[in-house]
Amino acid sequence: MSRFSCFIQEGSTAAASTDALEQRLQAHHADHFDGESSTVAFVVAPTGYMFTEGKQSSSSVIACATAHTTTRPERETYMRGICDLWSEVTGCTGHEIVVSVPEAV
Repeated sequence: MSRFSCFIQEGSTAAASTDALEQRLQAHHADHFDGESSTVAFVVAPTGYMFTEGKQSSSSVIACATAHTTTRPERETYMRGICDLWSEVTGCTGHEIVVSVPEAV
């Protein structure tokens, strides 16, 4: 089973949308990895703890440790899908989303 760890900002659209994000991430993961289930945990950074260029950050960091070896095209499709669903739910741009998918095989 793979696990998502999502670092989000207090008071952000992501923080107000955790249920939808969890469902979408799990569905995307299952679609990509032949029905495999995954867990999603959110870590909420209090206001004043994350900054970009000296201003309160609007970024989210989505990490998913997976036990799958993927080719570069498979990895790009998987990671692009995460960015796309996150943007659809939160309205964030690609400049506000950081995705990391380490393969722990």
